[in-house]
Amino acid sequence: MKSLAENRYSLPALVLVALFTLYGVASAGRPDATVRPPGPERVPVAEVTTVCPAPGAAGVGVITPVGGQGTGTTTLVTGDRTLATLDAPGTLWHEEVPAGSPPLVTTATGGMAAGLEVAQTRRETSGGQRGLAGVRCTEPVASTWLVGPGPAAADVTLHLTNADLAPAVVEVMVHAGEGPVFGDTGGVLTLRAGESRTVKVAELAPSPLVMALHVRTVSGRVAAAARAVMSDGRGVDWLPAAAPPATRVVVPGVPGGGGERRLLVASVEETDTLVEVKVLTSDGGYALKGREVVEVPARSVATLDLSAGVGGRPAALVLTSDAPIVAGLVATGTGARGDVAFTAGAVPIDLGSVVADNRTGGKRNSRLLLTAPDTIGRVSVQVLPRKGEPRQPFQVDIPAGRTKQVKLPEVDGPFAVVLLPLPGSGPVYGGRVMEERLKGGQALTVQPLATARTWALVPPITESAAVVLP
Repeated sequence: MKSLAENRYSLPALVLVALFTLYGVASAGRPDATVRPPGPERVPVAEVTTVCPAPGAAGVGVITPVGGQGTGTTTLVTGDRTLATLDAPGTLWHEEVPAGSPPLVTTATGGMAAGLEVAQTRRETSGGQRGLAGVRCTEPVASTWLVGPGPAAADVTLHLTNADLAPAVVEVMVHAGEGPVFGDTGGVLTLRAGESRTVKVAELAPSPLVMALHVRTVSGRVAAAARAVMSDGRGVDWLPAAAPPATRVVVPGVPGGGGERRLLVASVEETDTLVEVKVLTSDGGYALKGREVVEVPARSVATLDLSAGVGGRPAALVLTSDAPIVAGLVATGTGARGDVAFTAGAVPIDLGSVVADNRTGGKRNSRLLLTAPDTIGRVSVQVLPRKGEPRQPFQVDIPAGRTKQVKLPEVDGPFAVVLLPLPGSGPVYGGRVMEERLKGGQALTVQPLATARTWALVPPITESAAVVLP
């Protein structure tokens, strides 16, 4: 009987010992609760896809700067045709894509992905369309804002491409001077995997003179771009993607020279907002007398004529508001048939920036407009020609609170430009202006500088039962 009693109590004791042992091991392996968990880790981009919306008869530049890790490839596909396969970083591919080609999808992997940049530029000279039309080819995303003239002032075509392998559901919202505008056809579209589609914005909202167009995916991702052909032959260009809504927006790349400069500001929430406007030129920053503040009704677009206020000087605009806004600017060239160009709110080029299509020499010139709104900016600029060796980088210092114009050197043929912030630099914003002298007027296009697709932020891995349990 004694042995039975001992066995009855010894088994639970062994179980308790085992549990305490396991608890001790788990406690020893648990991270110290006082240690702050690590933040997101910065890792090189391993794959990038971009879409050029209508590359037919346009010159397209594709480049990956040197500096990626490992080998990789870049593939250029339009429809069912492969235009090129690239494997050499630091070398600019630049060709004219055949007329009538469908959207150009560029996919880069491995060492060819980090910093990939693609852009297209076309000179329009016929059919009532006249001028330079350029755009940075964009990656599929969940949300895109485009700010510019509305269908009452221009023939605006929205280009949508679903480059993914699953269907995408897209919602298109048009904000106008009178508020949100809804067309008879509605604004929800479904794109099959790999499908591209063009939509006349007039079919969604025929009345706006100015607009902020929001393309949002309910599911999936799409690449969105919009092309505006101004009425009465007043030029043609693409609307650049605007920075997401924020209470502080910087609009860089306002070209100098004559012509109209008109600011467009949209309030995207259900509240009116007052927007303070500050102009930054090479002489410093100032508010426009009598136009220091713009009142923007809820979910509407307000305009402000800056033609006299900017005074023909290269500039950037700093907008500050109580509620989130998006912004863009319309610029027209000089001459009887001056062209139109658009710039928009942008982000600082903290990780560097690349412009893949530039031209100089003859009747064309390209220049950078760099702005340091807060503190001194310092960047390195390098020219990478299609032919010949890369040029030596040169340093550009931008005084605090000012805009500096940098004329790019004459190069035989197209070239790319790589900008990198230098140690100690404050935030720098910028735009690339390309200009050509045509008979009867000035042709121009503006590309706001975007952050290079070099790094991605990956959230940290933490010990949690949520990893394996719902």
